[in-house]
Amino acid sequence: MKEALIRIDKEGRWFIQGEEITHRRTYLLYNKNLTRDESGRLLLRIGQETCPVEAEDAPFVVKTLDFLFSDSGKLMSLWLILNDETREPLDPPTLYIGDRNVPYCRVRGGMFAARFSRNAYQLLFPFIQHDAKGIRFFLTIDGKDYNLTNLPSLP
Repeated sequence: MKEALIRIDKEGRWFIQGEEITHRRTYLLYNKNLTRDESGRLLLRIGQETCPVEAEDAPFVVKTLDFLFSDSGKLMSLWLILNDETREPLDPPTLYIGDRNVPYCRVRGGMFAARFSRNAYQLLFPFIQHDAKGIRFFLTIDGKDYNLTNLPSLP
């Protein structure tokens, strides 16, 4: 099987013809210019040039989290710091636990999936609650419970 010209591994690292992109500015440029075509296929679009991109898993990775608490200590909001060094608020309804108990969510206005790194998951884990039977897992943000067991389809 022929390897894709450009691919993203599950840790959010970019590769061109099997060689990892380690130049920071190039890496950030590629992340910034990742998009989707009408069919949902990942594309790198810089200027007039486009190239298909293959992702091993989600194209973005949540590297760490920032928590905002009320004066009474309740979690009010959760901010994601992504592998492309951007920061955005978590859209709580898009958070779910996937295969192998790895959390995912939607980022960039819902266009892309993001996989939580081990570090981000360890930060999130203490805030995940479950019902008495241990069947329903949820996260409470700003007084609202968000169910984590529903598995939305994430391209």
